[in-house]
Amino acid sequence: MLIEAAWAAVLPGWGVRRRSLALSIGLAVLGWGVPLAVAGYALGQRRPWVALSLDGGFLWWVVVAGAAAIGARVAAVGEVWFAHGRPVEWRTGAAAAALVAVVIPMAWVTVGAAHARSALAPVFASDLDAPLWDATAGRPTVVVPSPSVTSTTTALAPGATYAVGRPLPNKVAGPSPTGCPSSGVDRSAHADVTTVLLLGGDAGPGRWSLRTDTMMLFSLHKPSGRAALVSVPRNLMRLQFPLGSPLAERYPTGFSDLANAVYPVVQSRTELRDACSGVNGIDPGVVALAEGLGCSLDVTIDDYVLIDMRGFVRLVDALGGVTVNVPRAVPMPGNIPGGDTNYPDTLGPGTIRMNGTLALGYVRSRSADSDYARTARQRHLLAALATEVGADDVVGSFRAVTNALGDTLRTSLTPDELADVLAVIGGETAIVESVGLVPPVVNVNQPDWPKLAQIVADVQVALTTGHPSGW
Repeated sequence: MLIEAAWAAVLPGWGVRRRSLALSIGLAVLGWGVPLAVAGYALGQRRPWVALSLDGGFLWWVVVAGAAAIGARVAAVGEVWFAHGRPVEWRTGAAAAALVAVVIPMAWVTVGAAHARSALAPVFASDLDAPLWDATAGRPTVVVPSPSVTSTTTALAPGATYAVGRPLPNKVAGPSPTGCPSSGVDRSAHADVTTVLLLGGDAGPGRWSLRTDTMMLFSLHKPSGRAALVSVPRNLMRLQFPLGSPLAERYPTGFSDLANAVYPVVQSRTELRDACSGVNGIDPGVVALAEGLGCSLDVTIDDYVLIDMRGFVRLVDALGGVTVNVPRAVPMPGNIPGGDTNYPDTLGPGTIRMNGTLALGYVRSRSADSDYARTARQRHLLAALATEVGADDVVGSFRAVTNALGDTLRTSLTPDELADVLAVIGGETAIVESVGLVPPVVNVNQPDWPKLAQIVADVQVALTTGHPSGW
Protein backbone atom coordinates (compact mmCIF):
# COMPACT_ATOMS: atom_id res chain seq x y z
CA MET A 1 0.00 0.00 0.00
CA LEU A 2 2.79 2.42 0.85
CA ILE A 3 4.52 1.71 -2.45
CA GLU A 4 1.24 2.24 -4.31
CA ALA A 5 0.77 5.61 -2.61
CA ALA A 6 4.35 6.60 -3.38
CA TRP A 7 3.78 5.81 -7.05
CA ALA A 8 0.58 7.84 -6.90
CA ALA A 9 2.65 10.87 -5.89
CA VAL A 10 4.95 10.35 -8.87
CA LEU A 11 2.48 9.04 -11.49
CA PRO A 12 -1.00 10.19 -10.46
CA GLY A 13 -3.77 8.05 -11.95
CA TRP A 14 -1.66 4.97 -12.68
CA GLY A 15 -2.49 2.99 -9.54
CA VAL A 16 -6.20 3.79 -9.58
CA ARG A 17 -6.83 2.63 -13.15
CA ARG A 18 -8.33 -0.69 -12.00
CA ARG A 19 -10.67 0.95 -9.48
CA SER A 20 -11.86 3.84 -11.66
CA LEU A 21 -10.75 4.36 -15.25
CA ALA A 22 -12.40 7.78 -15.46
CA LEU A 23 -10.63 8.98 -12.31
CA SER A 24 -7.36 7.53 -13.57
CA ILE A 25 -7.62 9.46 -16.84
CA GLY A 26 -8.59 12.67 -15.04
CA LEU A 27 -5.67 12.50 -12.62
CA ALA A 28 -3.23 11.67 -15.43
CA VAL A 29 -4.44 14.61 -17.52
CA LEU A 30 -4.12 17.04 -14.61
CA GLY A 31 -0.93 15.55 -13.20
CA TRP A 32 1.03 15.16 -16.42
CA GLY A 33 -1.05 16.16 -19.42
CA VAL A 34 -1.46 19.85 -18.58
CA PRO A 35 2.20 20.42 -17.53
CA LEU A 36 3.48 18.59 -20.61
CA ALA A 37 1.15 20.60 -22.83
CA VAL A 38 2.50 23.86 -21.41
CA ALA A 39 6.09 22.62 -21.82
CA GLY A 40 5.33 21.51 -25.38
CA TYR A 41 3.83 24.91 -26.16
CA ALA A 42 6.93 26.65 -24.83
CA LEU A 43 9.26 24.49 -26.94
CA GLY A 44 7.03 24.64 -30.02
CA GLN A 45 6.90 28.44 -30.03
CA ARG A 46 10.69 28.65 -30.37
CA ARG A 47 10.56 31.86 -28.38
CA PRO A 48 13.58 33.09 -26.41
CA TRP A 49 13.55 31.98 -22.79
CA VAL A 50 13.85 35.59 -21.72
CA ALA A 51 10.62 36.42 -23.57
CA LEU A 52 8.79 33.41 -22.13
CA SER A 53 9.87 34.24 -18.59
CA LEU A 54 8.54 37.80 -18.96
CA ASP A 55 5.26 36.87 -20.66
CA GLY A 56 2.37 37.25 -18.21
CA GLY A 57 0.12 34.98 -20.30
CA PHE A 58 2.66 32.17 -20.34
CA LEU A 59 3.36 32.60 -16.63
CA TRP A 60 -0.38 32.28 -15.99
CA TRP A 61 -0.38 28.89 -17.75
CA VAL A 62 2.65 27.84 -15.69
CA VAL A 63 0.66 28.65 -12.55
CA VAL A 64 -2.33 26.69 -13.87
CA ALA A 65 -0.15 23.72 -14.81
CA GLY A 66 1.61 23.77 -11.45
CA ALA A 67 -1.65 23.92 -9.52
CA ALA A 68 -3.10 21.08 -11.62
CA ALA A 69 -0.02 18.92 -11.09
CA ILE A 70 0.00 19.49 -7.34
CA GLY A 71 -3.75 18.95 -6.99
CA ALA A 72 -3.63 15.73 -9.00
CA ARG A 73 -0.89 14.26 -6.82
CA VAL A 74 -2.57 15.17 -3.57
CA ALA A 75 -5.84 13.69 -4.88
CA ALA A 76 -4.10 10.53 -6.13
CA VAL A 77 -2.40 9.85 -2.78
CA GLY A 78 -5.66 10.65 -0.96
CA GLU A 79 -7.56 8.16 -3.15
CA VAL A 80 -5.11 5.39 -2.28
CA TRP A 81 -5.33 6.28 1.38
CA PHE A 82 -9.14 6.11 1.35
CA ALA A 83 -9.15 2.93 -0.75
CA HIS A 84 -7.05 1.17 1.90
CA GLY A 85 -9.07 2.24 4.91
CA ARG A 86 -7.22 5.44 5.82
CA PRO A 87 -4.32 3.80 7.77
CA VAL A 88 -2.77 6.06 10.44
CA GLU A 89 0.79 4.87 9.78
CA TRP A 90 0.82 6.58 6.37
CA ARG A 91 1.21 9.93 8.05
CA THR A 92 4.91 9.22 8.47
CA GLY A 93 5.27 6.65 5.73
CA ALA A 94 6.77 6.53 2.26
CA ALA A 95 3.64 7.99 0.69
CA ALA A 96 3.85 11.19 2.67
CA ALA A 97 7.59 11.46 2.00
CA ALA A 98 7.11 10.93 -1.74
CA LEU A 99 4.28 13.44 -1.84
CA VAL A 100 6.31 16.10 -0.07
CA ALA A 101 9.40 15.42 -2.23
CA VAL A 102 7.42 15.83 -5.45
CA VAL A 103 5.08 18.64 -4.44
CA ILE A 104 7.61 21.03 -2.87
CA PRO A 105 9.56 21.66 -6.12
CA MET A 106 6.31 22.02 -8.05
CA ALA A 107 4.97 24.44 -5.46
CA TRP A 108 8.22 26.45 -5.62
CA VAL A 109 7.89 26.82 -9.41
CA THR A 110 4.18 27.61 -9.21
CA VAL A 111 4.52 30.25 -6.51
CA GLY A 112 7.53 31.74 -8.31
CA ALA A 113 5.58 32.04 -11.55
CA ALA A 114 2.63 33.64 -9.76
CA HIS A 115 4.93 36.11 -8.02
CA ALA A 116 6.72 36.97 -11.28
CA ARG A 117 3.44 37.49 -13.11
CA SER A 118 2.32 39.92 -10.42
CA ALA A 119 5.68 41.74 -10.31
CA LEU A 120 5.87 42.11 -14.09
CA ALA A 121 2.29 43.30 -14.60
CA PRO A 122 3.21 47.03 -14.45
CA VAL A 123 6.21 46.59 -16.76
CA PHE A 124 4.21 45.69 -19.87
CA ALA A 125 1.02 47.58 -19.01
CA SER A 126 1.30 50.06 -21.91
CA ASP A 127 0.77 48.16 -25.16
CA LEU A 128 0.60 50.64 -28.04
CA ASP A 129 -1.37 50.21 -31.26
CA ALA A 130 0.33 53.23 -32.85
CA PRO A 131 3.74 54.91 -32.55
CA LEU A 132 4.39 56.90 -29.41
CA TRP A 133 5.30 59.81 -31.70
CA ASP A 134 4.50 59.65 -35.40
CA ALA A 135 6.76 61.95 -37.40
CA THR A 136 4.66 61.43 -40.54
CA ALA A 137 1.47 62.90 -39.09
CA GLY A 138 0.44 65.97 -41.06
CA ARG A 139 3.81 66.34 -42.72
CA PRO A 140 4.57 66.32 -46.45
CA THR A 141 7.39 64.22 -47.86
CA VAL A 142 10.43 66.32 -48.81
CA VAL A 143 12.98 64.98 -51.29
CA VAL A 144 16.40 66.60 -51.17
CA PRO A 145 18.27 66.76 -54.53
CA SER A 146 21.72 65.25 -54.42
CA PRO A 147 24.52 67.84 -54.20
CA SER A 148 26.79 68.06 -57.24
CA VAL A 149 29.65 66.25 -55.55
CA THR A 150 30.96 62.72 -55.72
CA SER A 151 29.41 60.73 -52.86
CA THR A 152 27.68 57.53 -52.00
CA THR A 153 24.07 57.96 -53.08
CA THR A 154 20.93 55.95 -52.71
CA ALA A 155 18.06 56.13 -55.18
CA LEU A 156 14.86 57.19 -53.41
CA ALA A 157 12.47 57.87 -56.25
CA PRO A 158 12.62 58.27 -60.03
CA GLY A 159 14.83 61.28 -60.72
CA ALA A 160 15.79 61.88 -57.07
CA THR A 161 18.77 60.82 -54.98
CA TYR A 162 20.00 61.55 -51.49
CA ALA A 163 23.65 61.81 -50.50
CA VAL A 164 24.23 59.84 -47.32
CA GLY A 165 26.24 61.78 -44.73
CA ARG A 166 26.23 65.08 -46.63
CA PRO A 167 25.13 68.38 -45.07
CA LEU A 168 21.73 69.71 -46.03
CA PRO A 169 21.80 72.37 -48.76
CA ASN A 170 20.79 75.74 -47.37
CA LYS A 171 17.06 76.39 -47.16
CA VAL A 172 16.06 73.23 -48.99
CA ALA A 173 13.85 71.81 -46.25
CA GLY A 174 12.02 74.13 -43.88
CA PRO A 175 9.80 73.35 -40.92
CA SER A 176 6.78 71.15 -41.40
CA PRO A 177 3.19 72.31 -40.83
CA THR A 178 3.54 71.04 -37.25
CA GLY A 179 6.43 73.43 -36.65
CA CYS A 180 8.90 70.57 -36.24
CA PRO A 181 12.28 70.60 -38.01
CA SER A 182 12.62 68.41 -41.09
CA SER A 183 15.48 66.11 -42.03
CA GLY A 184 14.74 66.61 -45.70
CA VAL A 185 14.92 62.87 -46.32
CA ASP A 186 12.30 60.90 -48.20
CA ARG A 187 10.73 58.67 -45.57
CA SER A 188 10.40 55.79 -48.00
CA ALA A 189 14.20 55.49 -47.79
CA HIS A 190 13.90 54.15 -44.24
CA ALA A 191 10.27 53.04 -44.01
CA ASP A 192 11.19 49.60 -42.64
CA VAL A 193 13.10 51.03 -39.67
CA THR A 194 11.50 51.04 -36.22
CA THR A 195 12.82 53.13 -33.35
CA VAL A 196 12.67 52.58 -29.59
CA LEU A 197 13.45 55.36 -27.14
CA LEU A 198 15.72 54.00 -24.39
CA LEU A 199 15.65 56.09 -21.22
CA GLY A 200 17.76 55.74 -18.08
CA GLY A 201 16.53 57.85 -15.19
CA ASP A 202 18.48 58.99 -12.14
CA ALA A 203 15.72 58.43 -9.58
CA GLY A 204 16.81 56.34 -6.63
CA PRO A 205 18.77 56.70 -3.39
CA GLY A 206 19.43 60.35 -2.57
CA ARG A 207 17.49 61.75 -5.54
CA TRP A 208 14.23 63.71 -5.30
CA SER A 209 13.07 63.19 -8.85
CA LEU A 210 13.82 61.36 -12.08
CA ARG A 211 15.93 63.04 -14.75
CA THR A 212 16.58 61.08 -17.91
CA ASP A 213 20.37 61.33 -17.97
CA THR A 214 20.52 58.48 -20.49
CA MET A 215 18.60 58.94 -23.75
CA MET A 216 19.20 56.74 -26.76
CA LEU A 217 17.38 56.00 -30.00
CA PHE A 218 17.59 52.29 -30.81
CA SER A 219 16.72 51.80 -34.48
CA LEU A 220 16.24 48.42 -36.15
CA HIS A 221 15.86 47.57 -39.82
CA LYS A 222 13.82 44.39 -39.49
CA PRO A 223 14.41 42.90 -42.99
CA SER A 224 18.21 42.91 -42.59
CA GLY A 225 18.56 42.83 -38.80
CA ARG A 226 20.90 45.83 -38.86
CA ALA A 227 20.56 48.16 -35.88
CA ALA A 228 21.87 51.49 -34.60
CA LEU A 229 22.19 53.37 -31.33
CA VAL A 230 22.06 57.18 -31.37
CA SER A 231 22.85 58.85 -28.05
CA VAL A 232 21.18 62.14 -27.14
CA PRO A 233 23.18 64.24 -24.64
CA ARG A 234 21.41 65.09 -21.41
CA ASN A 235 22.31 68.79 -21.73
CA LEU A 236 20.82 69.34 -25.17
CA MET A 237 18.98 72.68 -25.07
CA ARG A 238 15.97 74.19 -26.86
CA LEU A 239 14.09 70.94 -27.44
CA GLN A 240 11.25 71.62 -29.89
CA PHE A 241 7.58 70.70 -29.54
CA PRO A 242 4.88 70.58 -32.24
CA LEU A 243 2.74 73.65 -32.83
CA GLY A 244 -0.47 73.64 -30.85
CA SER A 245 0.83 71.32 -28.14
CA PRO A 246 0.72 72.49 -24.49
CA LEU A 247 4.51 72.34 -24.27
CA ALA A 248 4.94 74.42 -27.44
CA GLU A 249 2.60 77.05 -26.00
CA ARG A 250 4.60 77.17 -22.78
CA TYR A 251 7.99 77.04 -24.55
CA PRO A 252 7.46 78.73 -27.95
CA THR A 253 11.21 79.14 -28.58
CA GLY A 254 12.14 75.69 -27.31
CA PHE A 255 12.41 74.04 -23.91
CA SER A 256 14.15 76.40 -21.49
CA ASP A 257 16.08 73.73 -19.57
CA LEU A 258 18.26 70.72 -20.38
CA ALA A 259 16.59 67.89 -22.29
CA ASN A 260 16.92 65.58 -19.29
CA ALA A 261 14.61 67.91 -17.31
CA VAL A 262 11.56 67.41 -19.54
CA TYR A 263 10.39 64.36 -17.58
CA PRO A 264 10.46 65.90 -14.06
CA VAL A 265 9.04 69.24 -15.27
CA VAL A 266 6.04 67.57 -16.87
CA GLN A 267 5.54 65.13 -13.99
CA SER A 268 5.61 67.94 -11.40
CA ARG A 269 3.19 70.38 -13.09
CA THR A 270 -0.45 69.43 -13.01
CA GLU A 271 -1.48 71.19 -16.21
CA LEU A 272 1.36 69.63 -18.24
CA ARG A 273 0.89 66.23 -16.66
CA ASP A 274 -2.81 66.27 -17.49
CA ALA A 275 -2.14 67.46 -21.05
CA CYS A 276 0.33 64.60 -21.71
CA SER A 277 -1.65 61.82 -20.03
CA GLY A 278 -4.06 59.38 -21.57
CA VAL A 279 -1.62 57.42 -23.77
CA ASN A 280 -2.26 53.85 -22.59
CA GLY A 281 -1.14 54.60 -19.05
CA ILE A 282 2.35 55.77 -20.06
CA ASP A 283 3.94 58.34 -17.76
CA PRO A 284 3.20 61.86 -19.06
CA GLY A 285 6.91 62.66 -18.77
CA VAL A 286 7.72 59.86 -21.21
CA VAL A 287 5.00 61.04 -23.61
CA ALA A 288 6.35 64.61 -23.51
CA LEU A 289 9.96 63.50 -23.98
CA ALA A 290 9.05 61.26 -26.94
CA GLU A 291 7.11 64.17 -28.46
CA GLY A 292 10.03 66.57 -27.95
CA LEU A 293 12.74 64.26 -29.29
CA GLY A 294 10.54 62.96 -32.09
CA CYS A 295 9.62 66.47 -33.19
CA SER A 296 13.14 67.91 -32.82
CA LEU A 297 14.88 65.03 -34.61
CA ASP A 298 12.11 64.35 -37.15
CA VAL A 299 11.96 60.68 -36.21
CA THR A 300 9.05 58.37 -35.52
CA ILE A 301 9.36 56.82 -32.04
CA ASP A 302 7.48 53.55 -31.99
CA ASP A 303 8.08 52.43 -28.41
CA TYR A 304 10.02 53.23 -25.26
CA VAL A 305 11.91 51.57 -22.40
CA LEU A 306 12.51 53.40 -19.10
CA ILE A 307 14.60 52.15 -16.19
CA ASP A 308 15.77 54.23 -13.25
CA MET A 309 18.99 54.22 -11.23
CA ARG A 310 17.64 51.99 -8.48
CA GLY A 311 16.43 49.45 -11.02
CA PHE A 312 19.71 49.52 -12.92
CA VAL A 313 21.71 48.67 -9.78
CA ARG A 314 19.30 45.91 -8.75
CA LEU A 315 19.10 44.42 -12.25
CA VAL A 316 22.88 44.17 -12.66
CA ASP A 317 23.16 42.59 -9.21
CA ALA A 318 20.32 40.17 -9.96
CA LEU A 319 22.17 39.05 -13.09
CA GLY A 320 25.29 38.45 -11.02
CA GLY A 321 27.20 41.44 -12.37
CA VAL A 322 28.42 42.55 -15.78
CA THR A 323 31.84 42.25 -17.41
CA VAL A 324 33.06 45.40 -19.16
CA ASN A 325 36.28 46.10 -21.02
CA VAL A 326 37.43 49.53 -19.79
CA PRO A 327 39.99 50.88 -22.28
CA ARG A 328 41.34 53.67 -20.06
CA ALA A 329 41.19 54.69 -16.39
CA VAL A 330 37.88 56.32 -15.45
CA PRO A 331 37.80 58.69 -12.42
CA MET A 332 34.81 57.66 -10.35
CA PRO A 333 32.06 60.00 -9.08
CA GLY A 334 30.74 60.25 -5.54
CA ASN A 335 29.16 57.06 -4.29
CA ILE A 336 25.37 56.77 -4.25
CA PRO A 337 23.72 56.65 -0.80
CA GLY A 338 23.49 53.08 0.43
CA GLY A 339 25.71 51.71 -2.33
CA ASP A 340 27.03 48.17 -1.91
CA THR A 341 30.50 49.17 -3.02
CA ASN A 342 32.78 52.07 -2.08
CA TYR A 343 34.01 53.53 -5.32
CA PRO A 344 37.76 53.50 -5.95
CA ASP A 345 39.38 56.71 -7.11
CA THR A 346 39.62 55.32 -10.64
CA LEU A 347 38.29 52.28 -12.49
CA GLY A 348 40.35 50.41 -15.07
CA PRO A 349 41.90 50.03 -17.50
CA GLY A 350 41.22 46.36 -18.17
CA THR A 351 38.42 43.82 -18.16
CA ILE A 352 36.43 44.36 -14.98
CA ARG A 353 33.56 42.45 -13.40
CA MET A 354 31.20 45.07 -11.98
CA ASN A 355 28.32 44.82 -9.57
CA GLY A 356 25.36 47.18 -9.94
CA THR A 357 26.78 50.01 -7.83
CA LEU A 358 30.15 49.95 -9.61
CA ALA A 359 28.53 49.77 -13.06
CA LEU A 360 26.36 52.76 -12.23
CA GLY A 361 29.41 54.79 -11.21
CA TYR A 362 31.12 53.82 -14.47
CA VAL A 363 28.31 55.25 -16.61
CA ARG A 364 27.68 58.28 -14.36
CA SER A 365 31.26 59.55 -14.31
CA ARG A 366 31.72 62.81 -16.21
CA SER A 367 35.19 63.73 -14.95
CA ALA A 368 36.76 60.87 -16.89
CA ASP A 369 36.63 62.66 -20.22
CA SER A 370 33.46 64.62 -20.94
CA ASP A 371 29.72 64.57 -20.47
CA TYR A 372 29.51 63.36 -24.06
CA ALA A 373 32.00 60.53 -23.84
CA ARG A 374 29.79 59.26 -21.05
CA THR A 375 27.14 58.47 -23.66
CA ALA A 376 29.61 56.14 -25.39
CA ARG A 377 30.20 54.33 -22.09
CA GLN A 378 26.45 54.02 -21.64
CA ARG A 379 26.09 52.39 -25.06
CA HIS A 380 29.06 50.13 -24.29
CA LEU A 381 27.69 49.01 -20.93
CA LEU A 382 24.21 48.46 -22.38
CA ALA A 383 25.65 46.09 -24.97
CA ALA A 384 27.72 44.29 -22.31
CA LEU A 385 24.70 43.93 -20.03
CA ALA A 386 22.55 42.54 -22.85
CA THR A 387 25.09 39.75 -23.43
CA GLU A 388 24.75 38.70 -19.78
CA VAL A 389 21.05 37.85 -20.13
CA GLY A 390 20.67 34.14 -20.83
CA ALA A 391 18.67 31.09 -19.86
CA ASP A 392 20.81 30.54 -16.76
CA ASP A 393 19.82 34.00 -15.52
CA VAL A 394 16.17 33.28 -16.21
CA VAL A 395 16.31 30.12 -14.09
CA GLY A 396 18.90 30.95 -11.45
CA SER A 397 17.94 34.54 -10.63
CA PHE A 398 14.33 34.59 -11.72
CA ARG A 399 12.75 36.08 -8.62
CA ALA A 400 15.48 38.72 -8.15
CA VAL A 401 15.38 39.73 -11.81
CA THR A 402 11.59 40.00 -11.95
CA ASN A 403 11.53 41.98 -8.70
CA ALA A 404 14.11 44.42 -10.08
CA LEU A 405 12.28 44.77 -13.39
CA GLY A 406 8.85 45.05 -11.81
CA ASP A 407 9.85 47.88 -9.50
CA THR A 408 11.71 50.07 -11.95
CA LEU A 409 11.25 49.10 -15.62
CA ARG A 410 8.43 50.39 -17.82
CA THR A 411 8.05 49.71 -21.53
CA SER A 412 5.52 49.66 -24.35
CA LEU A 413 7.32 46.70 -25.93
CA THR A 414 5.96 43.17 -25.65
CA PRO A 415 8.14 40.59 -23.85
CA ASP A 416 9.23 39.16 -27.22
CA GLU A 417 10.12 42.60 -28.56
CA LEU A 418 12.11 43.43 -25.43
CA ALA A 419 13.97 40.12 -25.70
CA ASP A 420 14.73 40.88 -29.35
CA VAL A 421 16.08 44.33 -28.47
CA LEU A 422 18.35 42.84 -25.79
CA ALA A 423 19.55 40.17 -28.21
CA VAL A 424 20.38 42.72 -30.91
CA ILE A 425 22.13 45.12 -28.52
CA GLY A 426 24.15 42.28 -27.08
CA GLY A 427 25.07 40.87 -30.50
CA GLU A 428 28.54 41.27 -31.94
CA THR A 429 27.59 42.41 -35.45
CA ALA A 430 24.00 43.72 -35.39
CA ILE A 431 24.89 47.25 -34.20
CA VAL A 432 26.38 48.73 -37.36
CA GLU A 433 25.95 52.40 -36.40
CA SER A 434 26.71 53.93 -32.99
CA VAL A 435 26.49 57.72 -33.05
CA GLY A 436 26.48 60.43 -30.39
CA LEU A 437 24.84 63.79 -31.06
CA VAL A 438 27.70 65.54 -29.33
CA PRO A 439 30.24 68.33 -29.99
CA PRO A 440 31.94 69.21 -32.23
CA VAL A 441 29.28 67.92 -34.61
CA VAL A 442 26.48 69.34 -32.48
CA ASN A 443 26.19 72.65 -30.62
CA VAL A 444 24.12 71.58 -27.62
CA ASN A 445 23.30 75.16 -26.61
CA GLN A 446 22.04 76.29 -30.03
CA PRO A 447 21.23 73.06 -31.88
CA ASP A 448 20.89 73.08 -35.65
CA TRP A 449 17.80 70.92 -35.58
CA PRO A 450 17.59 70.17 -39.33
CA LYS A 451 21.20 68.97 -39.19
CA LEU A 452 20.51 66.76 -36.16
CA ALA A 453 17.41 65.40 -37.86
CA GLN A 454 19.47 64.65 -40.95
CA ILE A 455 22.06 62.76 -38.89
CA VAL A 456 19.33 60.54 -37.45
CA ALA A 457 17.82 60.05 -40.91
CA ASP A 458 21.27 59.27 -42.37
CA VAL A 459 21.73 56.56 -39.76
CA GLN A 460 18.36 55.03 -40.59
CA VAL A 461 19.04 55.17 -44.34
CA ALA A 462 22.37 53.46 -43.64
CA LEU A 463 20.53 50.62 -41.91
CA THR A 464 18.32 50.20 -44.96
CA THR A 465 21.08 50.34 -47.59
CA GLY A 466 23.91 48.72 -45.68
CA HIS A 467 26.23 51.63 -46.51
CA PRO A 468 27.86 53.58 -43.62
CA SER A 469 26.18 56.87 -42.75
CA GLY A 470 29.43 58.79 -42.52
CA TRP A 471 28.63 60.06 -39.04
